[in-house]
Amino acid sequence: MKPLSSFLRFALSAVAIGAALISAPALAGPLFTVNEGSVPGTAANLVVADRISFEYHARVEQTIVGGLGGGNDPFIETGFLTKAAFGSPNGGSVQSQLNSLNGYGMYGLFTITGQSSGLASGIHANFQTMTMTLYIDPNQDTSLSVSNIAGSPVNVGGVSGDDYAIVTYTLDLGEARIVAGLAQGDFKALLNATLTPQGQLFFVNPNPFFPLESLSGNTNSFIGGSLTNSFIAMADGGGLELFQTAVPEPGTIALLGIGLFGLGMTARRQQDKQRQA
Repeated sequence: MKPLSSFLRFALSAVAIGAALISAPALAGPLFTVNEGSVPGTAANLVVADRISFEYHARVEQTIVGGLGGGNDPFIETGFLTKAAFGSPNGGSVQSQLNSLNGYGMYGLFTITGQSSGLASGIHANFQTMTMTLYIDPNQDTSLSVSNIAGSPVNVGGVSGDDYAIVTYTLDLGEARIVAGLAQGDFKALLNATLTPQGQLFFVNPNPFFPLESLSGNTNSFIGGSLTNSFIAMADGGGLELFQTAVPEPGTIALLGIGLFGLGMTARRQQDKQRQA
């Protein structure tokens, strides 16, 4: 099993990251079809897309064992992600009922464990395990939050009794990095995806569905990190989900991560120009 994590800092809003990623044809994946009419209370509608953008929020608990740099400093990350929009291979979003008025929401709860090592003025993080469950929130009335208290789970509030699981995930491989003094970074994880019976009603094509999913993107804030001491940090950011049928060639994970980081830097420069105008 190979690696990946997601505790980085990136000065770019999650909305801007999601918009940049959802509109990037170079990051296109294979097409899939969603049957939105399977969600209670929604209208009959089929969505054909090749990606789903997301935002995430998490707590990272990092233990430094005799100084960062040996590659054996354990961490655990607990958090949630919310799906933002379906994307088209031609760029832009696909019209859907996801997060729309009288539509539905979609969120995932995840836990990641791994080990970290020093990387110049930052950190390189390897995932060892990751579990996540993706849920449908039919009435968009579930609230989610994560606290800075070590060991505490994601707080799932509001009206969540009608939510149901559609996909469960386990880790295949991945890695992440924090550079420039805990100020910038990117991440990618390749996950084994298994649809639940209700998930098979939602993701209807191809059939059987894709066995793998990649999550990748940038982190837009990382508060509380340290290069020398154990810490609890709060992180959030955004990214992109693509399905696939096979494990990528060696090096693809790292190359795509670099590409995402460059995409985020371009978007940040555009934001800086707008603020100066």
